[in-house]
Amino acid sequence: MLLQFNVSNFMSIKDEVTLTAFANASKEHESNLIVRGKDRILPTLAIYGANAAGKSNVFKALTRAIMLVRLSSNLQINSLTGFEPFIFDDKSKNEKTRMDFLFYHNGKKFEYGFVADARFIYEEYLYEYKSSKPTMIFERTNIKDYKFTTAYKDLVQYKDKNTSNKLFMCTATTWNCEATRDAYLWFAESIDTYNKLSFEDTNQLLGYLDQHKDNPETKEFMLSLLKHAEINIQDYDFESQVVENANIPLPPGIQIDKSLLGEMKQFRLETIHQIESEDGKAHVYRLNFDHESEGTMRLFAYGPIIMDALEKGRTIVIDEIDNSLHTNLSRYLIELFNNPEVNRNGAQLIFNSHDVSLLDLDLFRRDQIYFVEKNNKTGVTDLYSLADYSPRKNENIQKGYIQGRYGAIPFISGGIEW
Repeated sequence: MLLQFNVSNFMSIKDEVTLTAFANASKEHESNLIVRGKDRILPTLAIYGANAAGKSNVFKALTRAIMLVRLSSNLQINSLTGFEPFIFDDKSKNEKTRMDFLFYHNGKKFEYGFVADARFIYEEYLYEYKSSKPTMIFERTNIKDYKFTTAYKDLVQYKDKNTSNKLFMCTATTWNCEATRDAYLWFAESIDTYNKLSFEDTNQLLGYLDQHKDNPETKEFMLSLLKHAEINIQDYDFESQVVENANIPLPPGIQIDKSLLGEMKQFRLETIHQIESEDGKAHVYRLNFDHESEGTMRLFAYGPIIMDALEKGRTIVIDEIDNSLHTNLSRYLIELFNNPEVNRNGAQLIFNSHDVSLLDLDLFRRDQIYFVEKNNKTGVTDLYSLADYSPRKNENIQKGYIQGRYGAIPFISGGIEW
């Protein structure tokens, strides 16, 4: 469960910005909150802002950090980390990116962060909260200088196994270090990001359904979701099969060794519709998945992802959640996470959107709504919460946002000249 994320000097983010899931002292929608000890945690966070303001850069920052953790142990000595600093400033473009995480996993509370550029990991640390104060597991400075407390002195054996571009937490875990294992597994298994491209390739989209097809509850959940969306699909048939490398199609003009592609799957999904004819008789028709609407296709991807998150208490981050989905359906997905009777395991949904109709204080607390705004003169992105403006409980947030009361909205001036 993500508690807080801080990032600085990454793409359009120059100065440190904070995305926090800690609830403030407000009493609104208290029944929605996830409680862990003294921590009151928000199950959903919504991010709004104009095009090119940097909403997706917050998303990309999370993605880069997660993927660096997952792939760190596989990096070659000269592999790049993938971090890009803020370049519209002579000082910042030569400085390093910093990212910090506070999170729960497996009943433990951790704080983890690092400082990196495209080539090296300069600083890194991992703390565990065994009381109100954090206990250091390790600290890393100057790329290769490490510090361990007496309780974790055994970690010294892993430092010579690490390299300048790898994360020590990952290297130690690879060598079966128990002290770093739970923190690593949160990044590896309990948080995922999904961008628009994740749902544009039909084969990849159905891959999400394939991952959960053996769960007997998957179809029940999917059909319930389709019914709520008022989509006329009574049932569906889904099959998957491994494709031999020799049969994998390649784009024209592309020639590569197909053995390098690894195992691939092909999927077949047919939706089953019951249609009533003019004489009142019911007829059953099967439709190839490619003939369904984009919104229906996307729902078949969202369904397994959301069900898995709710079952396992995972955090999912979705870029442009409203893309191809009706407002009422987006609202329903958000309500699943806000409802403690449904969200019994502490799952979280973090998303960005342009759907202004979701800006509703009957749906969200004020500290659940974030805005991203870019200063067009400096190119710097800022991230801040609606709670910073202290709007009244009965305030029309949609109207205030459109009027520019909270910033983070484009102002169109003048006409088009040809």
